[in-house]
Amino acid sequence: MNGIIFLETYQSGSSREGVRAAKKLGYKVHLITSNKKILEKKDAFPEIDEIHFVNTENILEIEETIIKITEVDSVSCVISFLDALVQIAANFSNQYCGTNLSADSMGIMEDKLLTRIKSENKEYSLLHFILKKDIQINQFFKEIAPKIRMDFPLIVKLPKSCGSKDVFLVNSNMELRHRLRFLRDQSPTSDILIEEFVDGPQVIVEAIAYNGKIEISAIIEQQITKQERFIVTGYSLSNELDTEYKSSLIKVSQEVLHDMEFENGNCHLELRHNGETWKLIEANPRISGGVMNKLINEAYGYNYSEEILKVYLNIPPTLSKTKEQCVYAQYLTVDTMGPLLKVTGRKKAERVPGVVEVYIKPKKGQFLQPPLAMGHRYGYVLAKGTTKDEAKQIAVKAADLIKFMIKP
Repeated sequence: MNGIIFLETYQSGSSREGVRAAKKLGYKVHLITSNKKILEKKDAFPEIDEIHFVNTENILEIEETIIKITEVDSVSCVISFLDALVQIAANFSNQYCGTNLSADSMGIMEDKLLTRIKSENKEYSLLHFILKKDIQINQFFKEIAPKIRMDFPLIVKLPKSCGSKDVFLVNSNMELRHRLRFLRDQSPTSDILIEEFVDGPQVIVEAIAYNGKIEISAIIEQQITKQERFIVTGYSLSNELDTEYKSSLIKVSQEVLHDMEFENGNCHLELRHNGETWKLIEANPRISGGVMNKLINEAYGYNYSEEILKVYLNIPPTLSKTKEQCVYAQYLTVDTMGPLLKVTGRKKAERVPGVVEVYIKPKKGQFLQPPLAMGHRYGYVLAKGTTKDEAKQIAVKAADLIKFMIKP
């Protein structure tokens, strides 16, 4: 039996769906992880055949483990569904499994500075400035800031930020100075990216590339909640997109991936419309996390994680829709912080007609807080409807029934 090596997984979401897909396709599943909870709860992961406990921040340790596995088993590919490990996995897969993944392109997508540099002067690119790590904050405001031709509001972020972590909207020089100092203190050896802010509808474009052929798997409209950070609280997938709107998205997405020289792999692009054209917010060389695989499966009938694995296995993916349904995922967040006492309303939510799934992430006693990153979303309601609006109304109605009781 051939094997597939995964670098890390979460207990739920798209990464776990990928692990399950590998087992369903008939492969022996190896997991390289530094998460002790997975090791301690191995019985909760029946689809994983062997768990290798390794410091996944140490590339040498990962490589040594891969070599040991390949000495015993025939390994078809190495893959990761998690940020920061996608390119590493692809490089090892190319080296030890003979795959032809676009690892260099994946590395560009993982780094937001490299993404901006690669897309310089393109119509879809954002105006931006890179604050180099050797430039002092006071020097920046005295010598450089007056020359930057960008108006507030602005976005500041770290190059390796993910899940809305370390991404801030600033509306004045005072806020800009505060956030730059915060990010510099947090990551003193990193450059900082300053970008124009685009206010408009935002979408995710899920794409898959095989031997240079790019297929758009899904276009998902996002509902973004602007609190202290930008948190996506809703995902809508439907067949109601305007034809011209959809065509423009497909065109710009293919242009981005062509410019990235992306020929084998999968990714998702986040794009926002400024009233005139689509602008690339960021690119990520993996499926969007959380509910995304289930969202696509419920809408179109195929398991997208399986099709992603096929690309890594050098098998042509088949994005054949067996249905087209309007679906909506409403995420759950909290307004106060503290340990979780209990969750109420789940069964009521599950009984709402049209609800497909209710997922609650935290356990009793876990500390909850208002969202500062995508990881502070504590569950979701997935619903379907005859129209896009109906699917959303059902999901929101059911989500409103769920309450997180937090100890004051």
